[in-house]
Amino acid sequence: MNRRIFATAIAFAISGTSAGQADAQDAPMVDQADEDIVVTGQRAQQERAIDLKRHAIGILDVAAADEIGRLPDRNVAEVVEHLPGVGVTYDQGEGRYVAIRGVPSALNNYTLNGIEIGNPDGTTRSLPLDIVSGQLLNRVEVAKVKTADMDGQGVGGAINLVTQTAFDFKDRFSIAGSAKAGYQEINKKVPVQGDLSIATRFGADEQFGLVLGASYSNRDFVSEGFYPDNWKPVAGAARGAVPDNIKYTEYQLDRRRLGASGSFDWHPSDTQTFFIRGVYSKFIEDEVRGRYRLDFTLTPYSFNADGLTGTTPGVASAATGAAGSGPERREDLRLDYKAKTVLTGMIGGSTELGALKLDYVGARSRNEVLDQFPIWQFRCNTGPVNFNFTNEIYSATPVTECTPAQMQFRQYTYSHQKGVETIWQGKFDATYDLGGEDFVKAGVKYRGTNREFDANNDVYDRGSNLATRFTLGQFNLGGGNVYVYPDGSNLDHGYLNSPTIDPVAMQAFTNANLASPYFVYNSATSLANATLSDFSLSEDVSAAYAMANWTRGAVTVTPGLRFEHTRLDITGFQLRTGTTIVTPISQTRSYDDFLPSLVVRIRPSDTTVFRLAYSRSLGRPEYANLSPGGSLDTTVAANPTLSLGNPNLKPYRADNFDATGEWYFAKGGLLSIGVFAKRIKNPIFGQTLTLTNTTYNGALYPILKVSQPLNADKGDIIGIEAQFQQQFTFLPGLLSGFGIQLNATLTDSTLRLPSGRTSTFPSQSKYLYGAELFYQRGPVEASIAYHNTGYALLSTGDQSFQDQYNDDLRRLDAKASFAVFDGIRLFAEAQNLTDEPTRQYQGGHKDWIIQNERYGRTFYAGISAKF
Repeated sequence: MNRRIFATAIAFAISGTSAGQADAQDAPMVDQADEDIVVTGQRAQQERAIDLKRHAIGILDVAAADEIGRLPDRNVAEVVEHLPGVGVTYDQGEGRYVAIRGVPSALNNYTLNGIEIGNPDGTTRSLPLDIVSGQLLNRVEVAKVKTADMDGQGVGGAINLVTQTAFDFKDRFSIAGSAKAGYQEINKKVPVQGDLSIATRFGADEQFGLVLGASYSNRDFVSEGFYPDNWKPVAGAARGAVPDNIKYTEYQLDRRRLGASGSFDWHPSDTQTFFIRGVYSKFIEDEVRGRYRLDFTLTPYSFNADGLTGTTPGVASAATGAAGSGPERREDLRLDYKAKTVLTGMIGGSTELGALKLDYVGARSRNEVLDQFPIWQFRCNTGPVNFNFTNEIYSATPVTECTPAQMQFRQYTYSHQKGVETIWQGKFDATYDLGGEDFVKAGVKYRGTNREFDANNDVYDRGSNLATRFTLGQFNLGGGNVYVYPDGSNLDHGYLNSPTIDPVAMQAFTNANLASPYFVYNSATSLANATLSDFSLSEDVSAAYAMANWTRGAVTVTPGLRFEHTRLDITGFQLRTGTTIVTPISQTRSYDDFLPSLVVRIRPSDTTVFRLAYSRSLGRPEYANLSPGGSLDTTVAANPTLSLGNPNLKPYRADNFDATGEWYFAKGGLLSIGVFAKRIKNPIFGQTLTLTNTTYNGALYPILKVSQPLNADKGDIIGIEAQFQQQFTFLPGLLSGFGIQLNATLTDSTLRLPSGRTSTFPSQSKYLYGAELFYQRGPVEASIAYHNTGYALLSTGDQSFQDQYNDDLRRLDAKASFAVFDGIRLFAEAQNLTDEPTRQYQGGHKDWIIQNERYGRTFYAGISAKF
């Protein structure tokens, strides 16, 4: 690649993004006659990412694609996990939600080419980044300091997805693609993934550019899970507490991703550009969840002297299905279909009128989620149960397991949830060049969001007498035995789930008999389920800003002020107490925010940059939290839960302070250390209260758990992060191919709750760290990467022993490739080499486990090509 072309590409990339607002003037320009730079693959990615970070105004970290426009890892969440200060929450073994510097995912801002993308999840502001394939992107930017030309939303930061254009490719015409197939250790299935990009520039002066990309993946896998609930302190227990139940399951999942992107660019002159761009992503998941459950809610544990073993008493159900007493055995089956789509199109351009540059863009997004699933429950009383808490993943086994004839049908529910979001946006920026690096800039933006969420959950109870009740064995509805191994460190420690429910037979029987006396429609609960969680919302944000950039010697000062006016109209639904009358409740709110920012950059040398920054940012409440309605879940009759919204919630408002030092000591080399502090007003947390003998909507509940979001007074987050990266090109021979990347973040936070006690922020990991050793020389590229996301609070309870946490998550992945011909590489990948589960626990006690999910190792082999 010619150095001038390389530098021009970097300058174009930097000047074209709002995240981080970089200076194109700093891009190194050299004479075209100089020799070509032969930098490809991992090293090219790293050098490009470092250049973008170095020339940004604010604090910016970048995961850049290689020269053929491809990013590693399965999805965008796993791509950014390798950046400092970024923690990822995994779902079923794949990265999904991203926290930045200990701030929950819902408080980030998510943009596509600088325009807010919204998200398909119907009730949250968290964008599930596993919906987006990295193969369609040019790079991913994580901006941790906002300048005034960036949206106010984003207490943690902003994640900007930058799509490919034809001008990102070195050659006039390029075709790039890859395909791979794998092997999954637990279920022996073969996952597949492929992508293709075609880019061309045409016209007499190559003034037109067109790029089209598509990707597809299919992963059919299982997870082995262990999920107790609600540990409570108990005298005589060696762990100090016991849970209400034991649950284990083998989930069978089929995940598919479809993606497409396109960009048409026209550069009619050096002072005029136009573009049309679009991105489409679809995530589809089919899931079979058969679950074994034993409940001890009303049955006391009787411990032996060791405090680890013992028995719970009980009387087994009769073979006729007549109830017994003591521990209750449940078998549940859920068949889940979920589809999420993201569709965004934008049109815009730029015009230069001498020193004045005008940028303008309009965009429309439509995001949708559809989730539908039936659930069947069968129950019996097992009689006495032996339990053993010796292992962290404990066991509880009936002395005599229930037979299919004892497992009586209890409840059938069918849930259908749909959420649709449409967003219209317009943005106009004007930049006046004052010479050198100096400029003044001003702009306006409007975003109008409409979001509808509709949920129906029809409930059918068992027949009213023994003649109209049926058992699992009565109509041959039982399935085969399932063995569950959630403990990867001890594969001899397994669980037998039997008897189970046959999905095909159960679905057919339900379809044929739903109108019969075997299924009794629960109209009151179904009506509550169909109304209380529905909402309709419109959120309009109007913004204006002004900023400047002044350089005097080694010091550059960038002050700015942004104003945002937010108007919210929301309608939720409640049931009038004691009736079936649905009452819509609407509320309108508006609020104004002035968001100042100041960034000072000091560059005492060409290799050293210091940054000092102050900024104010917003974190608007979750959509579901704002709804005046709520939802009532009576799936577990002995433990019903009521969730209510709170339309009076205030947004988070954060004052952010940052200081960093960066040393670019060699080509591809970086040492960066930074400290940060966030003073946050109005943090929102979920409060859960357990009420006894309470009435809601005319029904009396012996026990009812009520949760509602509330504003706390204030909180703070402080931390330090460091990053080191070096390519060992100075070493002799084969050793010169090695390189290393290291990053670490240490944070601490305090959130004072209205009850008076304090906690950390939810999703705030105290420590994050990662290391990657890579090699690139000749035809060989290889890397091995380790990342650890430290434990983090999930939610707070009435008392501290009810708080829930994510445990540490450690991942070890490796990949290698070999160039067999010019432009063609064979590669291999290994994911989750340590067979790491995702774990959750309660009350700060890591042996009070509430989740242990295991996914096994996955291996891939494939081929990539570029022509």
